[in-house]
Amino acid sequence: MSPFAEELMNQLRKAPNLRLTAIVEMARVPLPARQRLIERFAQTAYPILYQQCFANLRDIGPWLFSSGEHLSLDSQYDFHCTLVEIAGDVPCAWLISALEPSRLANHLGQAATARGPDGASYLLRFYSEQAFPVLQARHDLPGIAELLAPIHSWWALEPHDERNAWRHYGGHNRPDHYGIPPIRLDQDCWEALTGNPLRFQLCDLLQQELVPGKTENGHAIRLARVHQLLVEARECGLHRPADQKDYAIFLTRHGPDLRKNAAWQAALTDARDDAKPLAQALKQRLFQHS
Repeated sequence: MSPFAEELMNQLRKAPNLRLTAIVEMARVPLPARQRLIERFAQTAYPILYQQCFANLRDIGPWLFSSGEHLSLDSQYDFHCTLVEIAGDVPCAWLISALEPSRLANHLGQAATARGPDGASYLLRFYSEQAFPVLQARHDLPGIAELLAPIHSWWALEPHDERNAWRHYGGHNRPDHYGIPPIRLDQDCWEALTGNPLRFQLCDLLQQELVPGKTENGHAIRLARVHQLLVEARECGLHRPADQKDYAIFLTRHGPDLRKNAAWQAALTDARDDAKPLAQALKQRLFQHS
């Protein structure tokens, strides 16, 4: 049993009515594995985007998976192992709650939209590794405390450059508190949620290259690697987003030995403080060294 699985089981031992569930965003699951998930958990998985307005997103959106009526520790451990075996590192959250899974999915679905500071309504990926820590820290906002009311424990992925790291958050453990009023985000929360879009663009663009040869290549790991590269780019004096993006792409695709390359170092000098675009500078330096 892995340390994380042991932590989950220790939480379940606290009360016989607690259930383990997992949120899986189906768009992240490769099609063959997605089909296996649908077949294996046909009776115990529930769409979180169940509203009619999300009909076109339902099959690729977040689903809540559970062990169904099987509440023994062995059954719930088997559920955890089976989901990990099929979906790999795709689950973006593990939850423990005494609320029955179909009702929990309905409850969570009420958090799928939020009102922004501009008054418009937006789809809210509240369960994602980027959004959940931000929202969890803002119990003062309308709807956030109610979202967590029936939750006993919540684990969210957090960026780590070597492995999938799960961070535990405690809920209110009030399964009788069902239902979420409209969530309203203030400007500070909105900015914290939107963050730096370049990180996420690069994470998707370099999905197959960021962690080569690793058995774990989860989204949180890739985000951590991208973050490191963007920090490096800024430390090198690259201020333009385009230069920071090219820095991350070049180092990812050509490896750390690129840092020792004379043409690369010269190009960084040319591009520093916005003097010349990095891609253009590198092309010229490589031509000079050829």
